[in-house]
Order: sequence, then structure tokens, then C-alpha cells
Amino acid sequence: EYKSYLRMASDEGEEGSVYEGEESNVSSSNNGVEEEAPSSSNQLKPTVPPPFRKMESTFFGRNSISVEPCDSKIQKQYHLSWTRAPTNCLIIKKYHDPGVLKKFKMICIWLITNQTLDVYVEGSDFEELQNIKASDMSRTSSCDDLKSLGAKNIDVEFLNLIDNIKVWTYGKDKLSNKIDFIVCLGGDGTLLYASSLFQRSVPPIIAFNLGSLGFLTPFEFKEFPTVLRKALKGTLGFTLRNRLDCTLWLRTDGSEDVESIPQSYQVLNEVIIDRGIHSGVCMVDIYCDEVFVTTVIGDGVIVATPTGSTAYAAATGASVVAPAVPCVIIAPICPHSLSFRPIMVPANCVLKCKLNPDARSKACISFDGRHRQDFTKLHVVEVCTSEYPLPCIDKESSMQDWFNGLRNCLMWNGRSTTQKPLKEKK
Repeated sequence: EYKSYLRMASDEGEEGSVYEGEESNVSSSNNGVEEEAPSSSNQLKPTVPPPFRKMESTFFGRNSISVEPCDSKIQKQYHLSWTRAPTNCLIIKKYHDPGVLKKFKMICIWLITNQTLDVYVEGSDFEELQNIKASDMSRTSSCDDLKSLGAKNIDVEFLNLIDNIKVWTYGKDKLSNKIDFIVCLGGDGTLLYASSLFQRSVPPIIAFNLGSLGFLTPFEFKEFPTVLRKALKGTLGFTLRNRLDCTLWLRTDGSEDVESIPQSYQVLNEVIIDRGIHSGVCMVDIYCDEVFVTTVIGDGVIVATPTGSTAYAAATGASVVAPAVPCVIIAPICPHSLSFRPIMVPANCVLKCKLNPDARSKACISFDGRHRQDFTKLHVVEVCTSEYPLPCIDKESSMQDWFNGLRNCLMWNGRSTTQKPLKEKK
């Protein structure tokens, strides 16, 4: 029987990602045996690399969420169970999309007036809202009533509440200690962007599909009052999507000893090493737990999560993997070989990639399509499963949402007609 484990830990004393022992008494069953939740006097702090540990109750962002058992023998279902009522919400909308602005206003009004929540937005979004307010106020300099100008009720109400919206600045404000949950208004790219904002513990994310594909955003915007009420009551389940902890090192003197300050990224989809603008093939050596695996000779290599298996890795012919499967995918990009197939390794493996000494040119590396930079023979990237997964609220269930996405978004196994039955002979 498969056991679902999760690594969750952080530095001692940091609120937002450590085990909760004082408020949680939730226990889960494993083969019918009751197990006690960790107590406050015995908080777990795993060694590096930590093994997968059972999660009874842990912090995701500012609030703690308990794990409740389900009847499934295959996979443990995670349910929202707030230890305190949520008070702070972060709204992230699709960048530079005027069609999302009206929906953004609607959800801000609903959260502030109906649920009395503190709403946070990004600095760029807040500047856009301020510009809208300034233009509307300049038009009303000779009129006290906005409605006399034919403004819609939603715009009038929003302008009255705009001063209640709080702003945070990326790189300056710590979100993990402020936010209880996140509302995403956009597509899969907006969800990836929200994940990149939290390099450690991530609050639960409720994603509404206002983008192009919507594989990771299961909710329709018209459902937002019902969905948010259920989320605030703690009656919805969520999927823990594994992320990759990527550390990029630079060997300053060309030796095996790494002396530079590393760059660290939390990746939801994949880390990609490719040949970039160079015409020659890319030669990348791959190691797994310090054991040499192979040298990729081709356009590059993708190291992906199960969530990323339906992204760029799918274009390489890699297997489509359910988000609950604990693994890491290694997929070559256009390999110069007839027998190089994508593979999966256990999630607790530590992968290391660097250019082969015989490589003729440097390569490029990117993390979820961001932070693209040169990857030379002096660089080493280390990839392992992150201790901080991404909790995404489910519409139906983890597997049902996943299969719905495969069928409806990726047209998996789609064909125009079904096979006609044979007619029985009379």
C-alpha cells in the first residue's frame, strides 16, 4: 500500500512553515493504526536531505491547516481545516489584461464588504488602481455623485473602498507572515507567478480560470462567491503540488569547490538547460545522489515536477504524471540519440547538472521560464524536491480535477466518434 509522505520543515522559530503542535490534535490513520500529532515539545526538524514525513498539521503561510484522513487506500486526501479564521487575502491578477480588471474589482468588493477581510494586492496593481481613481476623480471635480456621470455601481462602490486595499512590495514585505490564502485571477502563468513569490511556505491558492489554457486553474469566475465561502469555512480539499528546490552555484576558480554565493529558486514546473542561441549541441552531465547517470547530447534537458509533466516536458514525449506521484522527471530536449527516453526518479533524489568538460559552447538555464541566464562550465545546478509544496484548492478532487484537465484542456484521448457496435445477424 502506497503511503503519502511530505517533507515540511524550516528554521526553528520561523512562523509560517513549522509543525504546529499546540493547536492541532488531528490524527490520521495508516492501516487502521492511530498516530498522534506531534506535540509542541517535540517539533520535528529533519536533517538534510530530510526524509518524507507524515504531515498532521502544518503552517501554509500565516495560518495552519490540518490533514484529515479519507477512506482511500491509495492516497490521503487533504482538507482545509483552519485553526483560526482567515483575515488576510492576497489577490494576484493576470498582468496587463484589461478584461480581468472588472472581475478584480468585483472580488475585492465582495471580500471587503461581505467577508470583512483585509485585501492585499501587488504594488503594480495598486498603482493601476490609483491611476483609475485619479482619472475618475478628475472627471467628478464639479460633481459629487459618481452615478451622475453614468458610472456603473461596481465602479462607484470600488472607488469608495479603494483606500481599504493594502499593498505589498516584492522583496521588501514578507508575505508568509501576513497572508492566509491567495486568490489568482488568470491562467496557468499567473499561478506560476504566484508560486515564485513565495520561496518558502505558500498559503493555499484558489485559482480562477481567466487565462488561455487553465489546466491548473479549475474554477470558473462566476462561481467565486460559493467557492470562497466554502474555502473560508474549510469545506474544500486541496492538492499539494511538489516544487523543486534549485540551487545554482558558480565555481569561481574552475575547481570542484564551490565558493560563490548560490542562487536559489523554488520551481513549480521545471528547470531547463538548453543551448540557447548557440548552433552546436548542448552537452550536460547528470548526477543522481552523486552517482553519474548520463551525458545529454542534444538541445538540452528538462528536470520537471509531476505538475510540469503537462508543460514543456510533455512536448519531449515524457510521461504525464499525476501531481500526487512523488517523483522527478528527467526529459532530454531533441537528443542526438535514438534510444534516449525520458525517465522518472524518486522524489527524494538529489540531482546535479553541469556542462561536460568537452562541451564546445555554453548553454542557458531558466527556472519556470524566469531568471534566464548563461550556464557555463563553471556553473553547477543542484535540484531536489522542495520542502515547501504548493497547496492548490481542488474543485472536485485531486484526481478528478486532473483528469478533467487532461480531457478538456489537453484533449487527451479525444476522437470525433466512437466505434460503432456490430449488428447481430438475424
